Amino acid sequence: MSRVVEVETWRAEVPLAYPIKFKWNTITHRDCVVVQISTVDGLTGSAIGLSRGAPLDVVIQDMLADQILGHDALAVEGFNSRSQEANAFLDQTGMLAQARALVDLALWDIRGKSFNAPLWKVLGGSRLRAPVLLVEGYAIQGESDEDFANRVLARVDQGYPAIKLEAAAYKDPNQLFERLRLIRDRQRNDVELVVDVNGSWHNLREARWMADRLVEFDIAWLEDPFPHHRTDLLRELTATANVPIGFGDDVTDPQVLMKLIEERAVDVLRVDATTLGGIQPTLDVIGAARQADIPVSGHAHPYVHQHFSFAFDEMQYVEAFPDDPAFEPSSKLTTGSVYPSVNQGWLARPEEPGLAFDLDLERIRGWATRHQTRGEQ
Repeated sequence: MSRVVEVETWRAEVPLAYPIKFKWNTITHRDCVVVQISTVDGLTGSAIGLSRGAPLDVVIQDMLADQILGHDALAVEGFNSRSQEANAFLDQTGMLAQARALVDLALWDIRGKSFNAPLWKVLGGSRLRAPVLLVEGYAIQGESDEDFANRVLARVDQGYPAIKLEAAAYKDPNQLFERLRLIRDRQRNDVELVVDVNGSWHNLREARWMADRLVEFDIAWLEDPFPHHRTDLLRELTATANVPIGFGDDVTDPQVLMKLIEERAVDVLRVDATTLGGIQPTLDVIGAARQADIPVSGHAHPYVHQHFSFAFDEMQYVEAFPDDPAFEPSSKLTTGSVYPSVNQGWLARPEEPGLAFDLDLERIRGWATRHQTRGEQ
């Protein structure tokens, strides 16, 4: 038995070189939680997630650590059953699901290392490489429309087949349309464009008007038009919009996504294993989407989601971020992002065991605002 003897967590604030401005706030750093689980035989498993200010590290230490310590790290389902039973009187979604997901991922990291195999191989995958959906299109303060378009088009010239534009920052949607027009005037068919509004719309009239205006730009999908709790609006928009609708970022309840699949209330299903409860719930959702012939897209965290892309055709793209500018810098908590491994817009599968990444403990300690360790009693 590969017995767990220590659970270590950090809450870290990773600074952004380019602050990200939305309609409702400006992000100057990313709130991250790091977990590392150690076993008696010297194996360690790690995971990183965006906490968005939630005390996920405290949840791990106070509510989940007792369900890991002293138990077999390879018995991942045993942990999930114990943690759900121990917290049976609490909602199993929300912060509890996010915290459980990070522990689950760390345990799967240990499982892969015990088999000396990367996670994609443990999941039965065989793809040699996967195309990258590059999240390049955040607005940078002071950048002209022409400069924005040139920055995106430079990535197309580097071979990226798909690029995401973050659209929640635009007070005037005409500026977004102008930037899309500049890109499409020069690259009509060579790149797929995803427009992400990050749940910033709150009524159907606005959403339908925007969706109609986006038709001319031939976008791959319109992402997260509404907040996650407004699936009622999502169903109505998907049924009437003339552009594909993607949804699912940060959802913590697999049943929400299952219902959207069953009702065909989404055209592209977005999944995030770091919030959805871990590997098995994500596999369940991907399997349901496969049966419904609905494509799946992973939300950020390429250190995890690349393994699903190498294992399942339904999850075609690996969503990744450039290192410069680093709009999503959580990879700085590791010894390296996947970005340098991209060649002509394609990512080769990793061969390192487990989740195929290592923590940069020096940086983690430097940015940590809270650190806790629990050991086996």
